Formats: sequence, structure tokens, C-alpha cells
Amino acid sequence: PLLSVTPIKSSIFLMNKMKKVNKVSNESNKNIGIINSVQLLNLIVWTLLFSSWVNANSIPEPQRLMEETSKAMLGKFVEQADAIKKDPTIAHQLIDNHLVPNINFSLMSRWVLGKSWKKVSKEQQQQFIIEFKDLVIKFYSKALIDFMKKNEINENIITFKPFRGELKGRYATIRSQVNPPNGGKSVEVNYSLYQSKKSKLWKVYDVSIEGISLVTTYRSSFKNIIKEKGMDGLLLELKDKNSTLAITDTHS
Repeated sequence: PLLSVTPIKSSIFLMNKMKKVNKVSNESNKNIGIINSVQLLNLIVWTLLFSSWVNANSIPEPQRLMEETSKAMLGKFVEQADAIKKDPTIAHQLIDNHLVPNINFSLMSRWVLGKSWKKVSKEQQQQFIIEFKDLVIKFYSKALIDFMKKNEINENIITFKPFRGELKGRYATIRSQVNPPNGGKSVEVNYSLYQSKKSKLWKVYDVSIEGISLVTTYRSSFKNIIKEKGMDGLLLELKDKNSTLAITDTHS
């Protein structure tokens, strides 16, 4: 179908169509030697417009989501950098507003607990989602705040790589890299997203840094705690850790 072809093929398609039109027009004008500049201009305009339309719509939804989310959040961090250094809670608010709505903490929690998810009560499942969400947000906030204390953050610190292959099914991986402001080696960061069957929305359920999965790392750690102290023991440790992080942020 026309809407699925590449910009180059689209241009060729349009050019061929216009050649046929010009051929008919030129035959009627050949006796007076008139060049149909209006049709040539139409060809250029429509080729540019159509190519731009295809380019804009060829970006897969999960890729667009991550790029826009990153740009919006980093823009706010740059804008409020001085205020964040004085009041770390502003960082939490920005992450809550821009990042959290695009993370599927329920799915992430199920993946983190693995087989243990079905073995615990629904109340424990919900409590785990709450505590785990709090942990991830606070760790992410603290990492950004610590980074901002030593470096000037800018909107180009994260760049996204072109989407690989075609978007198929409800799972997608978005590739990016973090570019240190001091010119150091870039860090590969990949986001795993899932599209909900009900809402049709794409959300992140895992993040991998240099090939190391956040979900896999936490799963291994939590599995040992559950084995030794049970699910209630894990929930208690998460609460204590979140309280510690809150105190640290307050005095940072």
C-alpha cells in the first residue's frame, strides 16, 4: 500500500505519476514551447510533503514515546537544575510527572518476583508494587541528583538509536545511550516496553544498562531474601530501604 512505502519510493511514485501528466500537457503545448513550471512546482512540493509525512509516521509508537518523554523530562531538569540542588524533592516530582506514567510497575513487579508472584497473597502483591515503585523512583532520583552535583546536565545527554527492524506484537526494545558530559565512553541503555491489550498504551517494564537487566538483578536479590525471610521479610526490608533513602535525600 502507498502509505507503507519509504520516502524515496514515494518520491519515485509521485514523479512517475507527474511524468504521465506532463506528457499529456507537453503534447498540447509543444507547438508553442511552453514548460509547465506549475506542475514541476507541484511535484516538488508534494514530494517534500509526502516524504515528511512518511518520515513522521514511520517512527514506531514506543520509540516516539521514549524520545518525547526523555526530551520533556530532561528539559525540566535543565530548567530547574539550581532549584533541584537545593530541594531534591523537586526531582521526585518531575519523575512522578514525566517518567512514572510511562512505566508499567505492575508488570515489572510480576517479572521481578518471578515464580514467587503467584505464591504470595494479593495483599502482598499490591504492597510489593507500592514499595518497589517507591524504591525505583528514589534510586533513579538519587542517581540523577548525585550526577547533577558533579556535572552540568543537558538535553543531549541521552540520544536514541533508530528503531531496529519492524514493530511486531506487543513487545518492543528501544535503544539509547547516555553521553557523559566529560567526553567519556557512552553507556548503552535499552528500554523494554509492553503494549497493554486494554488501553493500547506502551509502557516500560524493564531497563538494561550495558546488558544488565534491572528486572533480572532485582529478581536475583529478592529471591534470596524471600528464601531466607519470606515475603513479609522482603516487604519490611523494602520499607526500611525506602525510609533510609528518604532521609538521605532530605539531608543531601
